[in-house]
Amino acid sequence: MSKYCVQRLNKIEGYTPGEQPKETHVIKLNTNENPFPPPIEVLQALKEITSEQLRKYPDPLALELRQKIAHTYDIPDERWILVGNGMDEILSILIRTFVDYHETISATYPTYSLYEVLADLQGCKFQYHDLNEDFNIVPPFTWNSSKLLLITHPNAPSGVPTPPEIMKEICSNQEQIIFIDEAYVDFCDFSYISWAKEYPNVIIGRTFSKSFSLAGVRLGFAVGNPELISDMFKVKDSYNVNVLTQKIGIKALENYNQISNHIETIKATRRFLQKELQKLGFIVPNSQSNFLLAIWNGNPSAQEIYLKLKEKNIFVRYFPMRRLENTLRITIGTKEQCSILLENLVKIIR
Repeated sequence: MSKYCVQRLNKIEGYTPGEQPKETHVIKLNTNENPFPPPIEVLQALKEITSEQLRKYPDPLALELRQKIAHTYDIPDERWILVGNGMDEILSILIRTFVDYHETISATYPTYSLYEVLADLQGCKFQYHDLNEDFNIVPPFTWNSSKLLLITHPNAPSGVPTPPEIMKEICSNQEQIIFIDEAYVDFCDFSYISWAKEYPNVIIGRTFSKSFSLAGVRLGFAVGNPELISDMFKVKDSYNVNVLTQKIGIKALENYNQISNHIETIKATRRFLQKELQKLGFIVPNSQSNFLLAIWNGNPSAQEIYLKLKEKNIFVRYFPMRRLENTLRITIGTKEQCSILLENLVKIIR
């Protein structure tokens, strides 16, 4: 660390994203990207971008995109929507808006590890509430003193959803801001996006990275009471979503039927892969996301399996973290990719 860097960064390691191998002939099942391309209309929208649009700054309010999101998800109007440079920027804006230095953020565990990194960068305290052995949220809840509560639905990295009766108990009895991270919810049977209209302290986060096959364009959005969204607008960068991303987002929403077909294919492959992993001896929670968490209590270790798969140019995710040391998180790829994974797993563990 340089002598110019602020001291609190000395203890912050930063977030480690999944590997992005440079090789092209790999099976990449480690960062929960969609294996299918976006609709052809999205690519056509890129071709229609003019030099004049590139020369000028984008709409700082992303008004047309926010209106399209509101219409698509039955939200009253664009005042309820904030768009950002991926879900990660939404999270950063959220924390900087609602949590001051030395105040506390709460989250379930295990969860998206970026949460704690962003809290550290803001100088906030961070408190975990452990999920049970089945990755469910169970009372008693211990986060009454926090300013912000972060819940992933479905949970990452397990893919287990939070049932409505539990979520209702939380939202009905907590006074702080509750952020429900629905990055993977399009692969789930139910969403809480309408709850932003029911509970004035609930904000829902969504992304175009997973179900929309648009991880490369970086687009996320938050849905919440207009008063909360107005607060968040004060914190966002002036032109935080570029003109290409705004156009692509609008076109993707216009072609949601094609995206829905890919979602159903991924769900079917998820069922196939879960069943086959269980046959091999893995414990696999019932995920409602586009990944599975495969728990392995045998030999070789989960870390050794991860490394042996990597040698074969098959990339899955291994987390050297508490409660995850014996797990592999596996993105749902194509059925062909998953079959190759299974063939190699058989060779490794038998």
